[in-house]
Amino acid sequence: PARSAAATAGLVRRVDLLFGPYGSGPARAAAAALVGRDAVMWNHGGAEVPRGEVGRVVDVLGPARRYWRGLAEALGGIGADPDRVVLVRGATPFGRAVSAGAERSLAEAGHRPLAVLDIDGDPEAVVARAERVGAGVVVGSGRIEDDLALGGALAGRPLAVGLVVCGIDLAAERLGDAVEGWIGPSQSDPDAVLPSYLRGIGAGYPGVQAAAAGELARRAVETADSTEPDAVWEAARAMRLSTFLGPFRVDERGRQVAHAPRIVRWIDGRRRSVWAPPG
Repeated sequence: PARSAAATAGLVRRVDLLFGPYGSGPARAAAAALVGRDAVMWNHGGAEVPRGEVGRVVDVLGPARRYWRGLAEALGGIGADPDRVVLVRGATPFGRAVSAGAERSLAEAGHRPLAVLDIDGDPEAVVARAERVGAGVVVGSGRIEDDLALGGALAGRPLAVGLVVCGIDLAAERLGDAVEGWIGPSQSDPDAVLPSYLRGIGAGYPGVQAAAAGELARRAVETADSTEPDAVWEAARAMRLSTFLGPFRVDERGRQVAHAPRIVRWIDGRRRSVWAPPG
């Protein structure tokens, strides 16, 4: 994060377009470095960048609090009991936002978790605690390394599992066949037709997100007929469109309000959509 903030501060006077870093921590630091500057940052890598004393940021991703928006419906669709959920919360602003969103999603569907447990560095102990309170489903909300450790502890147990990392291919690469049947939130549709330049390089999800930001920035510059920050900021906030990542619309502060992650499930070694946001 500190390096991202320093790099952002050094770039703003020298570039026409500024794209943020990957990860919510670095993205928050970069956004804070824009305070008092007129630059616009296209945020394709941070799902938890709250608006407070930050500069002008345009969110491309669905926010962390909506990662598990369709959790209850997705669990019902795979035959899991939404009344037997234990949430395992990551110890970062991103993890806390994802977990709070999962709890809110369950509540809106008339359910509540059996427990909300914090990741404490001992995933085996966390899983044991979840089993003691009667969990039938464990839903994680940590960083990639947290979710992979939790997934390792859950492998082979008779539990339904949802992990943020299960929304990307890395889950199967690192956890193997254990992820079969597990679910996760995905910013993009795994069956979406990507532009040829992305297919040609086999772009992973960070590349897809970054390319969508590039497409949106290009459209904003074309609409504004300028790279002047004020004009780009106004154009970005007025745009209503979709890219291969999904719908795009932001509010007056640049927060994404149209896009929410879908929920995917690992079936026969592939991610398949089991819930998509309405509209």
